[in-house]
Amino acid sequence: MHLVVIGLNHTTAPVELREKLSISDGQLPDAHRDLASRDAVLECVILSTCNRTEVYAYTPSRADDEVIIEWMSSFFSVPAGDFQPFLYSRAGHKAIEHLFRVASGIDSMVLGEAQILGQVKSAYAAATAASSAHTLLGGLFQQGISVGKRARTETEIGRGAFSIGSVAVGVARSIFDELKGRSVLLVGAGKMGELTATHLTASGASAVLVANRTHQKAIDLAERFNGQAVEFSQLQSAMISADIVITSTGAAEPIIDREMVLSAMKARRGRPLFFVDIAVPRDIEADVDLLDGVFVYNIDDLQAAVEAHAKERRAEVQKVEEIVRLEVAEFMIKFRTLDAVPVISALREKFEDIRQRETDRLRDRLRHLSREDLELINLTTRSIVNRICHTPMIQIKDYAGHDDSSEKLDMVCDLFGICRVETPEENPPDSVQASNQGDKKPS
Repeated sequence: MHLVVIGLNHTTAPVELREKLSISDGQLPDAHRDLASRDAVLECVILSTCNRTEVYAYTPSRADDEVIIEWMSSFFSVPAGDFQPFLYSRAGHKAIEHLFRVASGIDSMVLGEAQILGQVKSAYAAATAASSAHTLLGGLFQQGISVGKRARTETEIGRGAFSIGSVAVGVARSIFDELKGRSVLLVGAGKMGELTATHLTASGASAVLVANRTHQKAIDLAERFNGQAVEFSQLQSAMISADIVITSTGAAEPIIDREMVLSAMKARRGRPLFFVDIAVPRDIEADVDLLDGVFVYNIDDLQAAVEAHAKERRAEVQKVEEIVRLEVAEFMIKFRTLDAVPVISALREKFEDIRQRETDRLRDRLRHLSREDLELINLTTRSIVNRICHTPMIQIKDYAGHDDSSEKLDMVCDLFGICRVETPEENPPDSVQASNQGDKKPS
């Protein structure tokens, strides 16, 4: 059996590609069901954020990785050749390690960001609702969420609530030295918009305008930060008065196009307009940046500010890496014990079959006994079987925790004349050697 994560993120693919392989929250249930319907996919969880799209899967063999790539191509309507060179693939314990690093926030564009843990929870919840995560991935993601919490509790990796929203505001502040007296138009009233609004007001922006497709959400967010709600249909008019436009919607297509900005720029009479687009897919058409007096920063352009923040947290990253290492080892031990389940089941089934056949033969010879006496014989023989199985079962569980577990369990099967039947829970993730073969990029 094969545990793998296949995906791309901000370190391997530009935003132009990431947005093509992005899945909205509303699409996640269908995506899980569609992928889980493939014969080779025993379990799956899909994680999609502004900076990554990853498929965690449990399949019969490494060859089934192609099934996942084919599904990605089909679901996103993107030729595999366009994105496959940007993918990373990590198998076995490397896949476990990758998830734990992601949940801890040390694989994020912004180190220690709080949002990623919530996104991991949401991905697992969507997989559970779609019945695509069972024993293995269910246990893996539950422990991954626990690791993320532990990292933030036991280290300072999450100190300061640094986020993409705060980076965006930092870029806006650097444009004008300070935001005091500046007007900012915030497009999008979701979680990211809320975080951005918090940083805007803390930075002294004199006017915060909020636009959202659902106008009531814009009103609610604007009221919380003493801002002003703008009808979504009035975006172009709002851009005339704004100094900076920050966008963070979940739209599948750009909501601000060249013609809209061109009209606004004519009314601005030469005043420059700055956009900070932190949405994936992007909210602003790429050719808007070509207009005179218009400057567009997308999420990949925020890297310099992010790297400066990362330097401050390097010591905390080392602490989190140690937590991840210990948690991976713990999960591997826990998972390997699952390898013992089919062997124990086969052993008990064989002994029970022998007991049943012998008691049936005995019952034919002891027809003079009462029903109560026969039941007493049945209970006694069952107890004998349980006692006989007890020590071998303990030893089998111990064997399953060893590095050579497969050979030891095969020996048990030969000794008792039983055959292991492969199940999704049977074999541990691929070996260290196998797990390294698929890595195209370092974590």
